[in-house]
Amino acid sequence: MVAPLLFMVTCSKSEPISRVAVQGCYTAPNAPALLIAEDAIHIIEPARRKFKYVAESSKTSYQLSVEPALGLALQPDGRFQFVKEVGVGYFWPLLPANGKNRNRVRHPEEYAGQFEMSAFANNGFQDVIYTRTSVADACRDVR
Repeated sequence: MVAPLLFMVTCSKSEPISRVAVQGCYTAPNAPALLIAEDAIHIIEPARRKFKYVAESSKTSYQLSVEPALGLALQPDGRFQFVKEVGVGYFWPLLPANGKNRNRVRHPEEYAGQFEMSAFANNGFQDVIYTRTSVADACRDVR
């Protein structure tokens, strides 16, 4: 009985996900574009703020572990803006391509170029989905 359990624990480790797999320009409706580069996640805004990040596996999926604690908040004009929040950072789940298990990427190859974060809105929290884009203008002039 102990041997099968030990086998499951040692052999069920998730395969690491490369930073290269998540790099690119990401957009979300009414939110600032993000450029995920080798060194950091850059917010495409005049203030030129950025996040440190690690692409990693979690117990059930894969995620971006980001710091500092900058979260999206809905502004009076209906757009989202990154604002300083309490805490040290967040975990943004990576999303798979198909609709099954929408919040679970079981293997790095399932990553579909999307991740999710919760944003503070008028009446609670709202999920915001960032999607990798090939539109060059969305992330120009970052550095």
